[in-house]
Amino acid sequence: MKNLIVLATLVFTLASARAELAASHQAAIEKLMSVMQVQKQFEASLVAGFEAGLGGSSEQIKSLPQEQQDKFNNAIVKVKAVLLEMMSWEKMKPDLVEVYGKTFSEQEAKDVIAHMETPVGQMIVSKQAGMVASVMQMTQAKTQAIMPQVMKIMQEEMTK
Repeated sequence: MKNLIVLATLVFTLASARAELAASHQAAIEKLMSVMQVQKQFEASLVAGFEAGLGGSSEQIKSLPQEQQDKFNNAIVKVKAVLLEMMSWEKMKPDLVEVYGKTFSEQEAKDVIAHMETPVGQMIVSKQAGMVASVMQMTQAKTQAIMPQVMKIMQEEMTK
């Protein structure tokens, strides 16, 4: 009997941990994501993040022989294709709906939708989407600027 209670508790816990959103809650979340242009921002962030991540190695790549640069560039095209396939909107949307659903109650989603459908809300969404690449570039530039200092610290610590 004790094992049955433990099993029932475990099943209940696992089921509630991955509980589906109520249909009306899911509909509100999907509308919220649409109004906030989450798909557009997600895809732009994915590509911008990938390209910003390559920024640190661009100088090193330029120092390679042209044949090696060509091979690297071909590899990057393939890696980007795999990344876009594995992290496509269709594959990521259910997880994003779940995250938004845990973050926003149904009523909160409806309240945000009402705000974001206003002209000011849509202005915010359009400007935010355009900032993604700029923020990635700025972050990459700042990261590159501190890399010599980071590398010095790493070398000092590794030689202790």
